[in-house]
Amino acid sequence: MSTIGIEKQTPSYTMADRFESKINEVMAFCPACKAFETVYLNNGKLNQNHKFTQFGNHIYHDCGSNTPCRLYMTT
Repeated sequence: MSTIGIEKQTPSYTMADRFESKINEVMAFCPACKAFETVYLNNGKLNQNHKFTQFGNHIYHDCGSNTPCRLYMTT
């Protein structure tokens, strides 16, 4: 009889690394107006979008909020 061992692995990447590879479909949530929409990142840069703007490493919804959006990976 054989046994299977399960090894706990911790990822060697950060959340920023997950958003900076190739083209990613990401859900952006605005904490101010509660907008929840899909945006696309190309190598960490926001693809042209009418409702969202990127300043530095943060993405902002164009509702006038000073708080950056929360980003969630889609699978």
